[in-house]
Amino acid sequence: MTGEPSLCINGCGFFSTPQTKNLCSKCYNSFLKDESARYLDTIRDHMTTATVVEKSEEAVVVKNKKRSRCNACNRKVGLLGFECRCGHVFCGSHRHPEEHSCLSDYKSAAITELTIQNPVIKPDKLYRI
Repeated sequence: MTGEPSLCINGCGFFSTPQTKNLCSKCYNSFLKDESARYLDTIRDHMTTATVVEKSEEAVVVKNKKRSRCNACNRKVGLLGFECRCGHVFCGSHRHPEEHSCLSDYKSAAITELTIQNPVIKPDKLYRI
């Protein structure tokens, strides 16, 4: 440490320290924010270019997909549409599978899900003495 405190290199008039790269606390905080913003921008650019190159066809499909009408009665549903397992969107009156003649097999899907979640547990065999 020197006998005289140094001033901020930005010329704001406040005192600085070598730990903060000869910047005052206010200038150092703004310097850190700028650095983190630049770092996040470069990461975001790399991520977007990678996803666009890999999934360019899927990105176009997602933008053009409209889900604002019922598939059975063509009524506008907006944000309150119900998405079925068959992949279509329905209004409140056609949301049940029997109302829109759904092709998905709910019973076999539920049975397979339950067999995966609840495996058969057999106890160890006890030998009689």
